[in-house]
Amino acid sequence: MTIIEILATIDPVQAVAVLLGIAGAVLVAGKRARSRLAGFSCWIIANLIWFFEGVYSSNYYLAAMFGFYWLTAIVGFWNSLNIIEIRKDYNFKRPFSRR
Repeated sequence: MTIIEILATIDPVQAVAVLLGIAGAVLVAGKRARSRLAGFSCWIIANLIWFFEGVYSSNYYLAAMFGFYWLTAIVGFWNSLNIIEIRKDYNFKRPFSRR
């Protein structure tokens, strides 16, 4: 198989969803709340793409799974947003920080 044939088989919509999913995993693993917020944002978009891909291809199991993942990503986003607000409200400092 040549490179042209391989590139012709790549679905650009699925490729974007995969890249966003991977980026989300890397960002959510970060230590900062803003990094996790960005990661959950990536997951929200990626999971929505996969949900509609499942509906479009009549793969309702895929759609159900990524619909659930989409909801949990929204909850994670909301929780990360609340953590940022709590830290602002209480002037949160990390233990053992050198500030």
